[in-house]
This record gives sequence, C-alpha cells and structure tokens, in this order.
Amino acid sequence: MAHGRGHDDELDRLRRRQLLDASDLGEMIRSRRERLGIAQLELASMAGIDPGNLSKIERGSRRSHLDTYLKLCGMLGIDLFAEARP
Repeated sequence: MAHGRGHDDELDRLRRRQLLDASDLGEMIRSRRERLGIAQLELASMAGIDPGNLSKIERGSRRSHLDTYLKLCGMLGIDLFAEARP
C-alpha cells in the first residue's frame, strides 16, 4: 500500500505537536478516516451526524460539541490521551 505511508507520516507529524484547536483535531480525524479507508458518508452515518457537518469538522470550518469529537475519535481508534503533550 504505497499510499499509506504518506498518511502515516501525516499522523505522526500531528502526534508530535500539540493539538491547538478544533481544526487540528479535524485534520487528525480526516487523516485516520482516510487511512482506514472509511468514506465520509459511512463515518457520518455510523456516528449519527450529518455528512456535511463531518466534512466541515474535518476541514476545521465548523466546531462541534466535545462529545461529537470524542465519539469520532473513539470510532477511529484515536486515543487523545496518548497524543503528544507540550
């Protein structure tokens, strides 16, 4: 899977720095979703959120409730407590 290494590098880069805001978290969610091969529509359906809202969350153009971020991260296997801290 030649495509996968770039996603891994991006996720590693994100892990090495402090999460500063919702757009950083959205980028991490998008990166992991793509790495796992899950379509936006599929993840939105599984999470019970509007696909348009998921798209905006991933782009950082819309903030959501903390429970939505936690649900998405949990579904994608992103452990925020294990991420790099300053």
